Amino acid sequence: MTTIEKTFKTIFMKQIILLLAIAVAPLASWAQGYNPFNQATKNDSVFIVITSDNVFSRCFEKCDLNGDNLVSYAEAEKATALGLDYGGRKNIISDYSFLKYFPNLTHLSIGNTPNEQIDLSGNPKLELIDLRGGLWIKEVTLAKGCNPQIFFPIHDQPVTFKRVDIVK
Repeated sequence: MTTIEKTFKTIFMKQIILLLAIAVAPLASWAQGYNPFNQATKNDSVFIVITSDNVFSRCFEKCDLNGDNLVSYAEAEKATALGLDYGGRKNIISDYSFLKYFPNLTHLSIGNTPNEQIDLSGNPKLELIDLRGGLWIKEVTLAKGCNPQIFFPIHDQPVTFKRVDIVK
């Protein structure tokens, strides 16, 4: 192997290592146990901690009615609109089960998600759902009687809807 080939190989390997480090770095905070959701039970008052360095938690800023950078269960229950599309590709949401704590939502914007299904049966008051950020969504579950206006993702696959009784 010539000196030029060795140099190119070394540069190439350094670039691969750098790209891997960049790709894995965002996962480090999650792996170290950071989670914007409070790990406690619903009896505790804090539901979400809003921090400026976490894109996902910033989606809940308008739900923080008293401005303390915390969203309590009471504040979540009062929220009528939630935009989970803040941050684009930096905000990939794979678990939407937290939406059950927002029963009075009338407007919901779904963010970037790898999910093919989303259950919104705990949000019976929805009047508008924006699915344009959910490019992979194929099925949405709604509460019976819930007939919101829907903005669909731009793709060729159909989105099906099923309706279920509200379970409390």
